[in-house]
Amino acid sequence: MSLLSRWLTATSGALTAVTLGRRRVATTPQLVTLSSPVSPLQDIAARLRSGESDVRLDGLRDWIGYGESLVDHRQPALDVLCAVLRDLPSPGSEVDGRWRQVLQATLAARLRPGPGFWLGSDVDLRHTTLVDFDLSECRVRSARFDGTRFLGDTRFDRTTFLGAFEAAGAFFGRHVLFTGSVFARRLGLRGVTVCGNGELSHIQVAGPVTLGRARFSGRADFTGARFGSDLDSSDVRFGGRAVFRRAWFAGASTFARTWFRGREDFVEAAFGGESSFENARFGHRVHAD
Repeated sequence: MSLLSRWLTATSGALTAVTLGRRRVATTPQLVTLSSPVSPLQDIAARLRSGESDVRLDGLRDWIGYGESLVDHRQPALDVLCAVLRDLPSPGSEVDGRWRQVLQATLAARLRPGPGFWLGSDVDLRHTTLVDFDLSECRVRSARFDGTRFLGDTRFDRTTFLGAFEAAGAFFGRHVLFTGSVFARRLGLRGVTVCGNGELSHIQVAGPVTLGRARFSGRADFTGARFGSDLDSSDVRFGGRAVFRRAWFAGASTFARTWFRGREDFVEAAFGGESSFENARFGHRVHAD
């Protein structure tokens, strides 16, 4: 075999490998990253956050239609509406104020028995700014308002809460009304600040009530309230009148270290369990006849 023949024989395998390698590289498909499709609810949420009023209103119409189309859509739709409310900037422009009121009214309409009522709904508005918020005569499962700022008057009167109501550290800029409301489980108002009056007359609470470290600047009215379990009202500061006239305490109740700066009224109150007023301070004579 000649030198040329031996060289061709030795290099033919390498040339074939290179050729096939080039073919493999040339025919290898390129990977393309596809973004996940946007769901209808995500699209609605984006439009509800739009800076254009027409886009927002269009999104709100589709939001109502989405929730009405299937029962299983209702809670996710409410969660989106609460998230949009939570993301709104602090009250400033008139446009922002009107949009906040529209969203709040839309939420209340789904929670109030009547046309468009969504039964069995949870509300999560923690760390949200709400203005003249009105959930009166509504029917809600659980409600979370921890750290929420309520500006203006707030109304929860004659509302039924089938689950727990939690508003730890909430701030009420003026009056708050719970008159005649029913709480099937727990009422948590630990550390709330009420700059106006707190109207809680004739409330009915089956589970425990927590008022510890709450601050009431105005009158706190618990006339005829029925506490079916334990009440923790320790370290509360009542700046105005504290009225517990004809209140009924089924479980243990504590007012330890509570400061009654105004007049207090426990006339005809009934204590079924142990009660404690240890180290409580009174600015006036106690009325408990």
